[in-house]
Amino acid sequence: MLQKKVKVLVLRTAGINCDAELVTAWEQAGAAPDLRHVNEIIAQPILLADYAILSIPGGFAYGDDLGAGKLMANDLIYRLKEPFSRFVEVGKPVLGICNGFQVLVKAGLLGNVTLTANKSGQFECRWVWLENVNSNKCLFTRGIERLHVPVAHGEGRLIVGGPDKAATLNQMQQAGRSVFKYIGADGSQPNYPHNPNGSDGQLAGICNEGGTVFGLMPHPERFVTTLTDPRWMRSERPEGRQVGPGEGLKIFLNAVEYAAG
Repeated sequence: MLQKKVKVLVLRTAGINCDAELVTAWEQAGAAPDLRHVNEIIAQPILLADYAILSIPGGFAYGDDLGAGKLMANDLIYRLKEPFSRFVEVGKPVLGICNGFQVLVKAGLLGNVTLTANKSGQFECRWVWLENVNSNKCLFTRGIERLHVPVAHGEGRLIVGGPDKAATLNQMQQAGRSVFKYIGADGSQPNYPHNPNGSDGQLAGICNEGGTVFGLMPHPERFVTTLTDPRWMRSERPEGRQVGPGEGLKIFLNAVEYAAG
């Protein structure tokens, strides 16, 4: 008997523009993604319980009115409060990428942090290197050491709360909430542009204490095949130019494996 595919909800609204890439990433990971407008779920909240994974793509939800991610976060915490809270409480995986990360932060799922304008004062669109500092607590990043992925954001600078930032960052690390940090290509300290936004602690992605809710600014869904790797045709080795899975695919494979039990 064929195993039933894991159902994934890709939740969009006006201004979201990375939904097609996210659907493709879940398909490449062997899942069965459904792309739905948030108003469909608000009209029938019971639909949310049908899914094993919830994911929110990048873009500019509601045009970033009242702040990046704020209005879509309000949909989740006010118009979908009960079903969304249950989804998180039972430990189903939740992924937010770029604008989706902003939504999760504004919804209060990732602790006392916020995301604000890049230190550079401009939109940053480039490929960056990430290091996994999570020790496998985050279900999405198990087995990943380093990652090469693109960023494309104007408000990706993660700021931690509290009077002592160093203490807060240490507490996040000890609790297993720090996940990805920006690094240089050689693993060195990531000054600009390797840390493209100036995030506290060089953080590029964080999770909740359960490791089931994960938000990150870079776009792993844009690197699920080697065809999108800017280094692909620069390789002098024929095997280096073969089409295969991209580095970002592992994040989606991990979530599907976890949800499948």
